[in-house]
Amino acid sequence: MGDRVDKLEEQMGDMKGQMGEVKSTLQMLVQQMQQHSLTMSEVSKQLGLRSTNQTANQTTNQTTNLVSENSEGESSQVESRLAGKKVKLPVFEGEDPVAWITRAEIYFDVQNTADEMRVKLARLSMEGSTIHWFNLLLETEDDLSWEKLKKGLIARYGGRRLENPFEELSTLRQTGSVEEFIEAFELLSSQ
Repeated sequence: MGDRVDKLEEQMGDMKGQMGEVKSTLQMLVQQMQQHSLTMSEVSKQLGLRSTNQTANQTTNQTTNLVSENSEGESSQVESRLAGKKVKLPVFEGEDPVAWITRAEIYFDVQNTADEMRVKLARLSMEGSTIHWFNLLLETEDDLSWEKLKKGLIARYGGRRLENPFEELSTLRQTGSVEEFIEAFELLSSQ
């Protein structure tokens, strides 16, 4: 009986040693993640994109929370989840430029995108024939700004930015379904 107890104590000692090694390895990984976070933050600032420091800190905090020591020195898992929706820059294929511009501006606001980066990122979202139009616009415009791009998109792809949408609203009549009328009304009233 005494041998079994001694053997169990020896195994427990080995397990505690292994747990200590795991803990020190995890701490080293957390430090490396923090260093990578700082590097990514510096690169992000240089590119004018939103700082990844907040996201990296969230990841580091979650990793730290996943392995925490309780009063007996044993590791326990703590549930941790990322909140929020992943935001992507929408693709533009030549239809409804006003809606695309609205969604792109939301993306740029969420990402804290600098004005000079907006045109470059917008170029990535062009699909089909729109990329050819965009390339031509870049060649003809000396200093293409986001505002110029928005006006160009609306002019080329038929956005309905009206000078006075109230005139058209006052003459709007239901000719089809109620849903079609509501869509037409919302389109005009949003301008």
